[in-house]
Amino acid sequence: MTIEPLEQTADGIDDRMRELASLARLVTYARNSAKDLKVESPTYCLDLALGLLLEELSKCGVSDVEGIDRDESRSGFTSGLPH
Repeated sequence: MTIEPLEQTADGIDDRMRELASLARLVTYARNSAKDLKVESPTYCLDLALGLLLEELSKCGVSDVEGIDRDESRSGFTSGLPH
């Protein structure tokens, strides 16, 4: 059975969203661990990474991912540029 190009594209987008969501959960865990250890630079960098991942997810139409604290990740992040 041959998969139509449109289906391949939709499957690819679903895979991309799943991978981005997995990365966002991983970065959330790492950021929270760094925060608990009170290491500021890694926490800041991971917060930026999480913000960028959330922007990519929103471009894919994903507004909520379980296991990610969206509000906290945006506290020092606006439009892709650090304050």
